Amino acid sequence: MLKWNLLNISAGFFLGLFLVADASAAFRISPNLLVRQEYNDNIDLRSEGELSDFITTIMPGVRLTWETRPATLSLDYSLRFKFYLDHDERNETSLRQTQRIDLGSTFHLYRNMLFLSVSNVYERVTIDEGDRTGIDSDLVNLTDSNRLRVNPYFVLEPTSTLSLRTDYIYENVWYERDIAIDYERHTGRVQMTKEISPRVQASVSGSHSLYRPKENPLAAVGDADQEFDRTDARVSLIYAPTQRLTFDAYYSRGWVDYTERPNQTLDLFGGGFRYLLGPEKVVGARYDETTSFSVRDGLIETKRYEAFIEFTPRVISRWSVFYREADYLIQDRQDDSRGVSVSGEWPWTNRMGLSYLVLLTRYDRSGPGDFEETYNRYGTRLGIYRDMRLGRFHLGHTWNKNDSDIPNNDYVNNIVWAEMRFVF
Repeated sequence: MLKWNLLNISAGFFLGLFLVADASAAFRISPNLLVRQEYNDNIDLRSEGELSDFITTIMPGVRLTWETRPATLSLDYSLRFKFYLDHDERNETSLRQTQRIDLGSTFHLYRNMLFLSVSNVYERVTIDEGDRTGIDSDLVNLTDSNRLRVNPYFVLEPTSTLSLRTDYIYENVWYERDIAIDYERHTGRVQMTKEISPRVQASVSGSHSLYRPKENPLAAVGDADQEFDRTDARVSLIYAPTQRLTFDAYYSRGWVDYTERPNQTLDLFGGGFRYLLGPEKVVGARYDETTSFSVRDGLIETKRYEAFIEFTPRVISRWSVFYREADYLIQDRQDDSRGVSVSGEWPWTNRMGLSYLVLLTRYDRSGPGDFEETYNRYGTRLGIYRDMRLGRFHLGHTWNKNDSDIPNNDYVNNIVWAEMRFVF
């Protein structure tokens, strides 16, 4: 019921604004349609007794944008119908199963000082990154999610180099699966940003948030252990010594006050650089220490190292190596991963080319029971595309493999697919 209320409120809010919008506003509408046929030889990513099937996907959608003097509105809405030849009990045909929504809006309530941002995203998300998953696999380890975010904020610029901003942020997050944790979060934040020189910008901020999970006895960790208040203080700096080179760094301290657990203090910091080698090449590196909410397992502290190189605009490509540590703050669990990611397109002509995605990752999971595991995960997606007047035709193959020290967790998956995306 919560999900439908959020979607109805968001849709009604958006449509109501359309009815009263300025007739001179810039309005754009872009209908689209994706038709895909695939053969999948292991739809459940099983180690044995694999199930194969032919799957047809039909995905109509529309993208709307409306830019007025007092507001900017956008809506990306689609329905993804899936039909299985041999396992029709898995068909996805209902509105609940098929819809995807990404709605965003920003309203200028008073001059250039008072604003309101409202967004609502309904999508399918991964439950546990360390569990079974694979490129183009959308049946295993996933759940539907709806995220509503309401953010009124006030911006004051006493001088041309100084700005002050205050925010209130309300978030309401819902998941379809019972093992996930629905929650509300209220956050108040104050930030001051100062341009010290044309090359240096610094900011100081503070925030206080209330995290309130909803009662869910099926969640992996009890509801009472999840509830907390949190206070954060943060300083950050951006330095651009040249037009080609940019550095940034930040330090944050957080105080987490749990309702029924010992309090925690978090020291979070990070930074990185980007260097423009030429008009089509950027190299960089980053280290980030942050926190996030897992779908079912509470607060996670993440440390991530990454080095990358990006190519644009003709040959669109990104190559990166990374290392990630994820500590689950209310469990005896840590997930470490390291690997390589390569993605992009290699155009042969103005209309044809090769698309590619390669992921190589090694995972080390430590914790009680099933969380003790080491495995290598491989994934590739290779395709040939042809751009046409109304869209793009794509033909390709996807391969996934999991090689674990627990034999029952090994699996191999092949998908052969062809799709046509129309944009009208």
